[in-house]
Amino acid sequence: MLIRQTHSALLPRSKSEPKSMDLPEGEVLEKLNSYFDSWDANGNGQVAWSEVRERVANPECKEDEAVALATLYGLVEHDASYRGLERKPPVSFNRLQDLYYDNADDEDKPVADSLYQKYQAKLADSRDEIFPHILPNGFMGKQGTAPSCGFLAATFSQLIKNPRVVADAIKERSDGQVEVQFPGLKKPVVITPVTDTEQALFASAGADGNWLTTLEKAWGTHQAGGDQLKAFEKTTYPEDAIVAWTNGKATTSRIPKNPEPTERGKLPDYLSTASREIAANHVVVAWTRFDNLTVEGLVPGHAYTLNGIDYEDGTVALRNPWGRLEPGDENGPFDGRDDGVFEFPLKEFHKNFGQIARQTD
Repeated sequence: MLIRQTHSALLPRSKSEPKSMDLPEGEVLEKLNSYFDSWDANGNGQVAWSEVRERVANPECKEDEAVALATLYGLVEHDASYRGLERKPPVSFNRLQDLYYDNADDEDKPVADSLYQKYQAKLADSRDEIFPHILPNGFMGKQGTAPSCGFLAATFSQLIKNPRVVADAIKERSDGQVEVQFPGLKKPVVITPVTDTEQALFASAGADGNWLTTLEKAWGTHQAGGDQLKAFEKTTYPEDAIVAWTNGKATTSRIPKNPEPTERGKLPDYLSTASREIAANHVVVAWTRFDNLTVEGLVPGHAYTLNGIDYEDGTVALRNPWGRLEPGDENGPFDGRDDGVFEFPLKEFHKNFGQIARQTD
């Protein structure tokens, strides 16, 4: 089963995020208009998606232009998702004006303004170094626009168990390229260093370095058969990511929606197996069903790291790769911290989660 693409950049701002000032009306549109001609590489009066891809990967696109380009990228993705489009049509100058004014958020403000502020803050918080610290901090990692939750959930699981494995995977080469050797792949993946726009748009660890953007780009390049321009558009089977990180074997099991009753104090088979793998320090990922979720705060069709199972307390420990959004109510997350790490009741697990991917050796 593929994981549904979700756009965390379009989520309402959480209580834990600082509130930014509203931008002057039309300011973001003026910025987009000012860069239009440079983005229209062939000068035909339209910015094709292929031109957007190429500019996103261009290291010369920096700072304010990078934020503006990320905003266009997010705006086109938002519009295509809303309209159910598989292909993203080219954007003419007039179409750009329509995209800006036709796409509003829940507060009736232009989506483009929210995206611009989000990406501006994200880029300001990022680092040019891959590893400014000795080891990466998995809790700093947050998913971006790419549909990579399956990969990121497996990556976080590996990080909290074996951070050195993740750190050792990345090597900066003397020719300026970056080499990423996933333990389960025969050959390293060679990519160009991540750009400002890629850091604004995609997975990020903020001040902890750009190692997560680098890993996501390398994994996506592998998934795209070596095409770096499509690296952030590929979804992932969690099982494949587990194999890549562990150089072992993995399997995926379905969770019955109406499982047989189990004795008090015992786990159902699908969780007892996962519990043994977690106890063995293995990577385990669970992902939600696509519809009829019973708990507010879960994302449909989304992968979560399964960190622990406590049958005595009747809970499972999970992490959302977004680094935020978890079960709660109108007052916020039940645990009082919107960091994506939460405990979930066992009695509700099978109703909301459809599959578990786990390392088996």
